[in-house]
Amino acid sequence: MAEEPDNLVRLMLRNIRGESSALFDAMPARFDAIEAAPKEVRLTVTSRDLRFDALEERVETIREGAVTAIGYAAHAGRAHINLRKPVADPARRFENLEAAR
Repeated sequence: MAEEPDNLVRLMLRNIRGESSALFDAMPARFDAIEAAPKEVRLTVTSRDLRFDALEERVETIREGAVTAIGYAAHAGRAHINLRKPVADPARRFENLEAAR
């Protein structure tokens, strides 16, 4: 009977040592998994950032095109009015020419 508790204590200590060594052996893999998570997040954020940059560039191109088109249309409309105005009033034009002499 006296040997029985000694064997139980040794058995429990061996189990604890085995469990702790298994945990310590698995730690590098756990640390690798922990380090891999931020790397994956960084890659995802970088890819999203590139997509947003591309979308921003497209929107800017569309905006520039719209402003240019509106500018050309406004300029063409104004030029059209300016061309008609002198032709529409030839008497005034003639008076301006004679006044310039």
